[in-house]
Amino acid sequence: MAECTADGPRRSGALLFLLVTLFFYALFLYFDLGNQWYEWSKTLAPYEIRQHLGMSKRFLLQYGHIFFLFLLLLVSKYIFTTDRIGPLYRKSVDKLMVHVFPIFILHFPLLFFLAAVTDYDRTSNWQQIALLVSVLTLCILFGRICAASKPRYDAGLKRGLVVLDARWPGAQAGRSRGATVPDAAARRQGGPLSLTVSHSYALNMVKIVATLCVVFGHFSFQEFTSWNIPGFPGHAPRFAVPAFFMLSGYFAMLSIDWAGGGTAALIFKRYWSYYYLIVPMVLAVPILDSIGYSFDAAVYRYDDYYLFEEVRRPYGLLDLIVTIPNCLLYLNEIWIYNLLGFEREFGGARCFSNDPYWFLCYLMPYAALLVVACKVAGRAKYAILAAMMLLIGPPILLLAPLFFSGTFAYLIHKRI
Repeated sequence: MAECTADGPRRSGALLFLLVTLFFYALFLYFDLGNQWYEWSKTLAPYEIRQHLGMSKRFLLQYGHIFFLFLLLLVSKYIFTTDRIGPLYRKSVDKLMVHVFPIFILHFPLLFFLAAVTDYDRTSNWQQIALLVSVLTLCILFGRICAASKPRYDAGLKRGLVVLDARWPGAQAGRSRGATVPDAAARRQGGPLSLTVSHSYALNMVKIVATLCVVFGHFSFQEFTSWNIPGFPGHAPRFAVPAFFMLSGYFAMLSIDWAGGGTAALIFKRYWSYYYLIVPMVLAVPILDSIGYSFDAAVYRYDDYYLFEEVRRPYGLLDLIVTIPNCLLYLNEIWIYNLLGFEREFGGARCFSNDPYWFLCYLMPYAALLVVACKVAGRAKYAILAAMMLLIGPPILLLAPLFFSGTFAYLIHKRI
């Protein structure tokens, strides 16, 4: 892998810019400007309209975070410029990255399940520690068990890609990971970017930290802990979700730039890649919920104002029929369900008790939009994009700048 070098003054300027950005970001956090903007946004429309925004209702708060995070991402390339990193650091990050996704997609329902079936005492220090450690351990174990089925899913992915590429071949030949890395001049002409090792690992560390912040944020719910955890007032720090979206957009653009195949194949690959974890999770969560609910239903009636009480109940056959396909297609958050009030009847707008799954139901449509925007040419591109945006709806699109800021940062990086 080619090393992106920078002279001393350039790196010094990047570090100075980093410090200035962090200073103003600290002021933004100290004066709580994001929440002030969120409160102001409530004056733009009555509650009858705002209630349909779902997880996008804090869009102005998220925009505030993404402004600073975008600047930090831009300058990161000129700070992490070497391909030399310590073996211990490399090994640690590699091991942690394997567990990021299993922890993210399963920790929330496990918190409620273990609290319900163990007669959990939230005032006991050792029980709080045991709950947190047990959740992380079970998530890691879940990931390892599911990894055994990954070869079969990968084989299915390859077969699907062959079929899709045969029917809808890409307009342009893509690059493989084994291709020769383009030099700086080629990158300026539009070739794919090659990240330095230190930069790649630094961005992965941000993902790891954001994941841990999400877990601690959900653990800080009053149902699970009596601790006053600094920076975790009953929810994850607000930077975590924008950072996840932005880095997802950055790496999605990087992947598209390097990958071969047509539009259909790339979307299929994006949707299918994590099914070896998603499918077992979607099947396991309603079972965990039903068992936990039978032990202590009160645990599941937590004080969370944006969820409907009707969703927190034992699931029937119709709940499963509606919810499982939606989860597998990442359609839970489309505005049609919200407008029709389906979330009051089924888990169709939620992945049962697994509330954080909303993130993937925003992320996957963004990735599909990006693939279409990059791979489809002519008027067909705009027709397909319009149809896709009409399906997913304004609430999801409100947070799209978080994802596409990452793609924009990537495009800047590969040209400068």
